[in-house]
Amino acid sequence: MGRKSKWELEQDKIKATRKKALKNLTEQQLKALNKTYKALENALHNIREIDDLYVSDVRELDHSFWRLKHEFNLGEK
Repeated sequence: MGRKSKWELEQDKIKATRKKALKNLTEQQLKALNKTYKALENALHNIREIDDLYVSDVRELDHSFWRLKHEFNLGEK
């Protein structure tokens, strides 16, 4: 194994920062992120596979939006 390139060192630093950030989230914030990720994943899968969205996908996206808004105080002035 040789020395890591500048790009690899930068990527290692980014990964470490992200890992530290996730550890600092509350349990509710982590749940909101995970549920939002899953809702986006399902919606995008359906769009790609059937070129459509189910109403249940739209409902989950809406719920996920509000979870993120409240857990991270998004959209406030």
